[in-house]
Amino acid sequence: MKIVITGVSRGLGRALAEEFIRGGHTVIGCGRSGEAIFDLRMTYQEPHDFTCVDVALDNKVAIWAAKVLENDSPPDLLINNAGVMNRLAPLWELDDREFSKVVDVNIRGVQNVIRHFVPAMVAKKRGVVVNLSSEWGRSVSREVGPYCMSKWAV
Repeated sequence: MKIVITGVSRGLGRALAEEFIRGGHTVIGCGRSGEAIFDLRMTYQEPHDFTCVDVALDNKVAIWAAKVLENDSPPDLLINNAGVMNRLAPLWELDDREFSKVVDVNIRGVQNVIRHFVPAMVAKKRGVVVNLSSEWGRSVSREVGPYCMSKWAV
């Protein structure tokens, strides 16, 4: 099975990538940490592939997706896992740049990935999309309000 995962640099994304690889699946992943991506590339070579991509940047996602889809083979499983959290502070203390970063990665990033992968999946009539949210998406926290809002949106 060909599995595409965003946010493979660390945490849940990395754990998912490593477990799917152990299970014999091909994993194609992206993350923002160049060092972590390099480590993944050295640890897991072809047919696996790991690329440094910020999902908030539509043009970067478009280039990455085109490379992944170049053999006309869409993923069997697409996991939108990438996410960032704002610094601990009430919503009104975060400037526009901080707020926008959370929204751009956690919401726009999901849509960017879907926009560039799902048409190929639909054309082949196969594949599943999983958009990971968070328990905090169903709650309120004074200090991570933007994160909670973004995960509710997902």
